[in-house]
Amino acid sequence: MILVERDFRPEVEEQDFKRFLRLPPLREFPGPVAENADWARSWYAAHGRPWMCAAFLPASAEPGAGVMIAGRPFGGAELGRRFAGMTGAAVVAASAGPEAEAEAAARWAASEPDLYYFLECFASAVVEALLAEARRRLVDWGQARGLEISAHYCPGYPDWTVGDAPRLLEVLAAGREMPGPLDTLSSGMLRPKKSQLAAVGFAAAGAAPR
Repeated sequence: MILVERDFRPEVEEQDFKRFLRLPPLREFPGPVAENADWARSWYAAHGRPWMCAAFLPASAEPGAGVMIAGRPFGGAELGRRFAGMTGAAVVAASAGPEAEAEAAARWAASEPDLYYFLECFASAVVEALLAEARRRLVDWGQARGLEISAHYCPGYPDWTVGDAPRLLEVLAAGREMPGPLDTLSSGMLRPKKSQLAAVGFAAAGAAPR
């Protein structure tokens, strides 16, 4: 692993939280909405256990084809185009943890749909913030080695089926201790559901993937 963080607390900006709530970024939270937003943020700060990790693996890609990561094929033409010229890839996992999912389900069962919705949205914002932080650290890691990094790309994005998620998790977890619980359903969906897998490509400085 080149990155392991257990119980890492990313900063979730209010405008990002609002985006997941489908609210305009400049709109002030009205009274009851503000209360629900504050509750979700406070509950997660007290009980959430977010984590992230990344491993650097051999990889190659060509335009018009997919990507080979640790000797296994992933994605299609779009992923190959984005990662063309790369010499390695970091496979990233980020999770808001199972705690928020369990609490949101309990709130739904208790006929508290507003609290369910706000906690679900906040956990989604946590995952996005974790991916952004992971990429910042990978950029620093790559620059120290004369490497540049591509934008991250995730199963479920265009031309990369979510069905690849189980195999991507396999290559990440092979022989490594994961910092938190994560597995996949037969559909390729992740569990806990507020989790994400991604890949980023590395290439020599001046020849970074587009």
